[in-house]
Amino acid sequence: MSYLLTEDQQLVQKNARDFAMQYLEPLAVQLDKTGEFPAEAVKKMASYDFLGWFLPTEFGGADFGYLSYVLGVEELSRASAAVASIVVNHSSAAYAINRWGSAEQKKKYLPALARGEKLGAVAMSEPGPGVGQGPEAVIATQQGGGYALNGRKSYVANAGVADVYVVFGCTDAAAGAKSLAAFLVNAKAEGLEVGPKKSTMGLRARPTADVGFHNVAAEVLGTVEGGAAIAAEVLAAFAVAEAAQTVGVVGVAVQHAAKYAQQRVQFGRPISTFQAIQTMLAEVNTNCYVARLAVYDAAALIEQGKPFTTEAAMVKLFAQRLGMNSLLETLQIEGGYGYSEEMLMSKLFRDVSGTTILESPLEFPEQVIAASIG
Repeated sequence: MSYLLTEDQQLVQKNARDFAMQYLEPLAVQLDKTGEFPAEAVKKMASYDFLGWFLPTEFGGADFGYLSYVLGVEELSRASAAVASIVVNHSSAAYAINRWGSAEQKKKYLPALARGEKLGAVAMSEPGPGVGQGPEAVIATQQGGGYALNGRKSYVANAGVADVYVVFGCTDAAAGAKSLAAFLVNAKAEGLEVGPKKSTMGLRARPTADVGFHNVAAEVLGTVEGGAAIAAEVLAAFAVAEAAQTVGVVGVAVQHAAKYAQQRVQFGRPISTFQAIQTMLAEVNTNCYVARLAVYDAAALIEQGKPFTTEAAMVKLFAQRLGMNSLLETLQIEGGYGYSEEMLMSKLFRDVSGTTILESPLEFPEQVIAASIG
């Protein structure tokens, strides 16, 4: 890797790689089969500061920076994209609180999030065509000195295991998304109901469920008027971490396919000597290399406090194409062997679909990129 990583960043990367190989790799296949939440693995990651990678030391975080965070996410994803996704969704909630929380809110939530005593989740998607649309849209109404939420969020990652939710709801039903605001909600709040865990194609060990709100007490995160800007930045920062997951999965897939190609013999020689196979491997590996550099660059912008939403959108768009296309190529190289549910490639194929399409609508990258040109 030619990207100029500091010694500290390389150490974070190595620690995450060693942890993934020692603790996550032996669990990954079983977690994929059972879909069981890896409570002990999450607890172990907390002891390694993985749940507070970029959070300030004053709140118990490691303060390694956002680039170190995505380096770690990539390495965890190489062993278990599901476990990495738990970390990414938790960290997205922590990012929002650290970025927009009041001094009191930071003190209340961040130390526990950094230590893994609490897990975070972001509740964005809704059953309707968009946030603030449809009969089950989450609407916030003033109640006493705070707000009460009513409605339902769908496909909330970490639902059921999270202790605090960053929830996006509208303060004006008629205005819809134009009145979007961000709220903090305690998972134990009266009226909050987590639905049954959803059965997903991939990322099976990461809990996903709908969350219902019935006059649930909530505190505003940031300002009531600033919800749309908060949502946009949270989604952009999430997209960079999510792309790191994709790069990790694709990196493992191309290595696995290359090894298989060296061992598989046809017409008296390894298929790795066939030009068609070499072309497929070369293209996947090249695209993975380019995506990795783009992820690191966008993460560095976030770490430096510079504008990054356009770069994040380009990373998101490229990662979407990289993920599924690369897994189709590597699966084709392994043929029937790779198609078997008992083998690694089918798991990687299912997981990469989750790292590319779950957390933000597919039109999000194109809209942001197109608007930035000129």
